[in-house]
Amino acid sequence: MRTIMTSRLLLLTFGAAGLVVAGAPPTQSADPFVAGGRSTRPVAISASQADRAVARAADLAKALGMPGVSRRAERLDDRFDHRLYDEVVSFDAAGREVAIARFDPDGRVAMAISLGWKAGQGRAIGRDAAAARGITITAAAGLAISSRPVVSSSAGAGGWSVSWPRAVDGVPVPGDGTRVSLWGDGSFHALARTERPLAAAPSHRLPAAAARKAAGKIVAERFGPGAKALRVTATQLAWVAPNDTWAPERPDAPAATLRLAWLVRFEATGALAERVRELEYWIDAGDGSLLGGDVAE
Repeated sequence: MRTIMTSRLLLLTFGAAGLVVAGAPPTQSADPFVAGGRSTRPVAISASQADRAVARAADLAKALGMPGVSRRAERLDDRFDHRLYDEVVSFDAAGREVAIARFDPDGRVAMAISLGWKAGQGRAIGRDAAAARGITITAAAGLAISSRPVVSSSAGAGGWSVSWPRAVDGVPVPGDGTRVSLWGDGSFHALARTERPLAAAPSHRLPAAAARKAAGKIVAERFGPGAKALRVTATQLAWVAPNDTWAPERPDAPAATLRLAWLVRFEATGALAERVRELEYWIDAGDGSLLGGDVAE
């Protein structure tokens, strides 16, 4: 699936100032996420749980070469991503934040990042060395990886992204998987692991042609005569989190559980192309209902 779509598509995104890791198992949040508000809030954590999280972070920092001389843990409930995690912030001797690690309540690492800009230090490594380095880092973090990684260069920082996108029975799960971010010299920058829960696959799968027909009907109803300016360019199976793109009355946050869907993509032409480039409709692969979608402007 291409990455030109808007932020409604779940992506693994690293940033030194504010890191967001998409996707996670559901939590028992009392209040739903409301657009424009904070997605995370602290929840109770016992002293022993906090100590275990700090110890895990210290072990992870040693394994990955992350900085920090002191650490502080808190448990956060993320209502947007439907996840509960223990976040450990590491500080240097001057009390500045230098690293962040997040763990699922069961102790598995969900994210780790060394803060600060380090591009250009040391001799640059090549693609093969980056792949090997990524494998070494995932092993050091206790993550089991079996497939070959996808390696791509990072134009901005001059480093590398080494990722293992998730697929279930050959069907992609956009936004899920494991990703390691390296600086140009191969030193560790960040890591993220995402594996959201999936609904049961439908016993009878809707044919692709039927999904295109259903999406075409929706487009015709929404755009009327203007639907002629839209043409189908792709139909792809994927696991997606139902969202409110085409149904504002739905919750602001994507659903916690992913469902199998046909992603029917339309390209805009003519005057419509001046406002939008592509529209995507997610058609449930079982019952043909509309699950959500995305827009590329």
